[in-house]
Amino acid sequence: MIRINILFILFFISLTYSSRLKYRASVKENVDLYYTITSLDQMISVNYHQSIEFLNINSPYTTYFLVDGQKLRTSRLIDREEFCRIKLCENSRCHPCEINMDFVLKENGQPRDIISLILTIEDINEFRPQFLDGLGDGHRIQLNISEGVPVGHILPIPSATDKDGEDDELIYWLDKTTKIPFELISFGSNQIALNVTEPLDRETQDFYEVKLTASDQGNLTTTITIHISISDVNDNVPIFDQQNPYILNISENILPSLIKPLLRIHATDHDANENGRVVYNFSPQVSELIRQTFQLNSYTGELFLIQSLDYEQYKDYRIPITAQDSGPVSVPVYTAIIINIEDENDNKPIINIRTSDYFQFHNDTLYISEETPINTLLMHILVQDFDSNLNGKVQCWIETSNSLKFNITNTINNMFSIYTTHLFDREKQSNYSFRLIVEDFGIKLRQQTIRDLHLIITDINDSPPIFTQSFYKISLQADEEYYHHQQQPIIKFQAHDADLNENSQLSYNLISNQYKHLFSLNEQTGELFLLAKLNELNYNLTIRAHDHGKYPSELYTDVQCYIKIYYKPIFEKKKYLFDKINETMPINTSIGFVKAHTYDKSLIFYSISTKMFRINSLTGEIFVNENLDYDTYNDSCENFFVIAYNEDQLNSTCPIEICLQPINEYSPEIYIESRLIYINIDNTSSIHINGFDRDRSPSNFLSFQFQKPSKCNLTCLSNGTIYINEKNSCLGIIDLPLSMNDNDKYPSFKITNLTIRLIFYSNTVSLQQILSSSSLNYKLAIEIIIISNIFIFISIIICLVLCIAYRQRRQTSLNKSTQFKIIKDQIGFTENHSLLNEGLVDMTNINLKVNTNSDTSSSYNDSCYGSSEMDVHHHQLGGGNKSTGKILLSSTDKYIILCKDQNNINHDETNSSSSTSSSSPTGNNINLITKYQLNKRVETTQLKSVNQNLEFFQNDNEYKKILTTTTTFNYRNMTPLNEYYL
Repeated sequence: MIRINILFILFFISLTYSSRLKYRASVKENVDLYYTITSLDQMISVNYHQSIEFLNINSPYTTYFLVDGQKLRTSRLIDREEFCRIKLCENSRCHPCEINMDFVLKENGQPRDIISLILTIEDINEFRPQFLDGLGDGHRIQLNISEGVPVGHILPIPSATDKDGEDDELIYWLDKTTKIPFELISFGSNQIALNVTEPLDRETQDFYEVKLTASDQGNLTTTITIHISISDVNDNVPIFDQQNPYILNISENILPSLIKPLLRIHATDHDANENGRVVYNFSPQVSELIRQTFQLNSYTGELFLIQSLDYEQYKDYRIPITAQDSGPVSVPVYTAIIINIEDENDNKPIINIRTSDYFQFHNDTLYISEETPINTLLMHILVQDFDSNLNGKVQCWIETSNSLKFNITNTINNMFSIYTTHLFDREKQSNYSFRLIVEDFGIKLRQQTIRDLHLIITDINDSPPIFTQSFYKISLQADEEYYHHQQQPIIKFQAHDADLNENSQLSYNLISNQYKHLFSLNEQTGELFLLAKLNELNYNLTIRAHDHGKYPSELYTDVQCYIKIYYKPIFEKKKYLFDKINETMPINTSIGFVKAHTYDKSLIFYSISTKMFRINSLTGEIFVNENLDYDTYNDSCENFFVIAYNEDQLNSTCPIEICLQPINEYSPEIYIESRLIYINIDNTSSIHINGFDRDRSPSNFLSFQFQKPSKCNLTCLSNGTIYINEKNSCLGIIDLPLSMNDNDKYPSFKITNLTIRLIFYSNTVSLQQILSSSSLNYKLAIEIIIISNIFIFISIIICLVLCIAYRQRRQTSLNKSTQFKIIKDQIGFTENHSLLNEGLVDMTNINLKVNTNSDTSSSYNDSCYGSSEMDVHHHQLGGGNKSTGKILLSSTDKYIILCKDQNNINHDETNSSSSTSSSSPTGNNINLITKYQLNKRVETTQLKSVNQNLEFFQNDNEYKKILTTTTTFNYRNMTPLNEYYL
């Protein structure tokens, strides 16, 4: 069976490259078993490498015929009548009986062509005609006829049948030994009857016997006796409404019903009463199949359908009907109902899938390899539809997802082939689902069959292993003994393979043979272990991962692993101590260094675990980061950690202790409650003065020194305790001066002098009496203090006013003695704060008004507070008339000044007497420098000009422009200053 399936698939592959060969052959029925019907050499010229096989191994013909190499033989008895009965003949025709068989022509086991053979089954005349009489014994036909039948009356005779299937070709004749009033006639298909040629008279002869012979085309005959009885009395017989058979066309889908008849036959009998009551029945020759399918109402003549019809089983029915009156000696009359069945599209297409043995097909799932090439035949779709014509012709298509496409072709009849249209990659997608749809071409209704299929892509070893990293880099510390822990890997390599099963099983190998004595790699897990201590700084290993696939080949991938040995920084000291750090040391002051080194001499960085100090990350120098205060700390020494780490973030820590040296900053102070003390001499014998020092130096302590009061015998101790010796003399208010010494010697002790007030009272002299007696003295003292403060305040204000006036007078005299004295007779002056221009100004053509007032102070005042405009004269290039114009001031904070070149000041002073009338800017002694000055008069910078340098007038005829100058001025923020043109 497997071999036949393979041949069947290969046939369809070859079908796309070859054409069909058609031949005819014939064989007689009932030939011997294994009879050779035809051979390949009778159809085509062949060689011994060629053979034929059935195209469709499920064809019903394979049970009757077999293919033996190059010959077609019979495998069982060939009976043409059986072929007709089971409708194996082409188009259900038995005259002649032809069948179509398709074969695959193979050469060297490969399909080459398709051979279509039309085989004719020739009939052998082996059966004699037979008469079937439901009332007789098969050797005699009993007929009854009334004497009253007219001449020409037809008396039907049961016809004979021929098992050879040639009923329509039977020949009948009567053997007339005597004269009879009948003659044999035939009508329709194999229908015979006796025609009455003379009036019948039962009284003359009540019966007739005649020999009826039936002969087929092969001259095989059968003779039967017909006994014709002549009945009397009932003179009339029923007459059907139509002489021809009743013909009815109905659909095979009509539903059985005992209510709605298919048709109604009707016959009339002119006799009265029982002789005229017609009864309808099936003819005795009607088969049991018709009786199970139809029901005839005997009284009404209505024919009902009692069982569903199937066109594919029976395409028509011929039903003989008798009509007979109910009178005595009634004579039946005959007619026929011919029912033609119309085909309906009531059968769904049946899908039968055939695949090549190269592929596995199970439970609607097709398994193919991912290396399957394009245009590979996947399967054949064989479709059966038992309907006829367009109802039995089908079309087929496939519905798939966007990523899956097939090519489907219609080969022969209802047979389709499916081919691949693209390559598959299991690693991208391993399974697909698609729907196979087959639909017929029914006109009224189309039947459709859907079958959901799955396509599984099987794996080949086409994907190499892929490591989780393209490059591995690990770091090991040199001071850790990894090789003592051989159960702990230093790294684990991992790779994955997109293939399946053994194609994805991976093993790992160390390719670097020179390091195999130092490293061990577990082949299954990919774990790398150390075998010995590493002495070098760098190691470069090559690791290989390979799969266990065999087809088409084993695949592997290499990856590099870089191992670097790192060394932690080591401090030169186990602990760093910085003591006697002055608490007043400024911020950013260095207090010392820490130092660490590494074996590989890599760069070291430092950090410190406190905000009080900061450390230079490169040099290790420690600086003060915030103000130090010994008095605010709980301890004189602070402990921190300094951290040294290299570029690989390996670090070491070292403790550091910084101790502060206290400074005696603050003078001793006394608590507020000790400044004024109320003492009841009757209840108190001693008091204590409480003081404190903000300095927290361990060496300081407070000592007191008191001045002895004029009254009241008191004993004062250095610890601040005061004893009252004579209580009666101590009533009243006593101001007691004292000195407090902190006794701190770094850098020196501090003393605080103050006075405390002691108010003594007793049980007999109250506190109120003591205070009221001294209130007048206090008021006088307060008034004296207020008057003194007012006098001091007025004196300070007068001093400030005198200082300001003096400074202004000195500044004015300085300006007059310098600038105005030098250029008194030869310059013009501006009436504003600055010479300004908002665009390009020809500075060489500007001529200021000549100063005619020898007092320059007025010019100064005008310049500071005068007009914001400046009068200018522009010289024409040809030395023509002057034109007067204005230059407006802006209101921002920058301006331009023009001053004389200091190198030419002495020269100008020398020639001042000879140039009293010279005010033109074209003189040789007129050299200008353009300068840019801020309003705060803080600095003077060069103004941008054409050549980016200072601009000088070189001769009398040269004129130049000062370009890209922008001057600004702010009236409120400007310091008054006179500026001039030379």
